[in-house]
Amino acid sequence: MPATAITYPEWVQKHRVRGTTIKKKGNSYYLYKRTSKRVPGKKYPQPVDTYIGLITPEGVVYSDKKKVTLSNIEVREYGFTKAIQDLCPDGWKKPLGEDWNDVLSIIILKWSPESFLKDMPTQKTENDFHYQFAAQAASLSRRIYKKHGIDLKELEILKTIYLVRIEKNSAISVISPAQQQIIDRLGMSLEM
Repeated sequence: MPATAITYPEWVQKHRVRGTTIKKKGNSYYLYKRTSKRVPGKKYPQPVDTYIGLITPEGVVYSDKKKVTLSNIEVREYGFTKAIQDLCPDGWKKPLGEDWNDVLSIIILKWSPESFLKDMPTQKTENDFHYQFAAQAASLSRRIYKKHGIDLKELEILKTIYLVRIEKNSAISVISPAQQQIIDRLGMSLEM
């Protein structure tokens, strides 16, 4: 039995050019780019359709949505780490001299193992220093509380503010009202 050709109205058909196809859903017509790809186990190439837009009597309404590759996404804790970095008192940093930033990073990674600091290329470890890290962490916690009036338990809520990296782009996840209240109370900025 021969296949019957589908006929579309002239205003729809004029948008069908080489490399495209039209699909009707309900009373609407949609334009797609048509390509094909080889699939293992199949005898012939399989069609691949990419949405272009809606066809109307006035023309094609092109889609403004962009396709995002989901294979190169990284999600890391950001809010808690940024808070500890911003709130770290100079009185804690000074005795550590030039080592303070590395020591702070090690402590933060103990408190928040999924911190974005995990990806830093020249990350040092406890073995690179001769400090008692438990004592340094306790001292840091006390000094943050003394200077800013907030303890680590209250800052824990910020651990669900994430840094999301998609290929070369970065964004900060949604901030809840409770998180925003703490950020405002401390006068912090979560900008990168």
